[in-house]
Amino acid sequence: MPTTGISKFLDKLIRPIFDKHARSITIIDGVDFIQRLEAYATSGYLKPKTYLYMFDITDLYKMLPHEESLDILIEFLLQQGYEKFRNIPIDTIRKLALIVIKENAFCL
Repeated sequence: MPTTGISKFLDKLIRPIFDKHARSITIIDGVDFIQRLEAYATSGYLKPKTYLYMFDITDLYKMLPHEESLDILIEFLLQQGYEKFRNIPIDTIRKLALIVIKENAFCL
């Protein structure tokens, strides 16, 4: 079952909420990390004794418990005051996200 359409729909729906409330504390990619590290250093927080750690996580998608991931999504939406978003109940958002998680296939 192709889930691309549902996934894109959910991204367009949820991305603005995420960006508004969590983007400032989220590192998106390597470029974002370097920019934030430079800002951290410029602010004087980076000291000679500062330790930096890097983790390489493989198959994160498979490692995340699906139900728990959905619970976290719903908790995030509720914490931001949403019971519906654009007239879509968050329970419906959860059901759509479950379809994407369960039916998604990755081609290597």
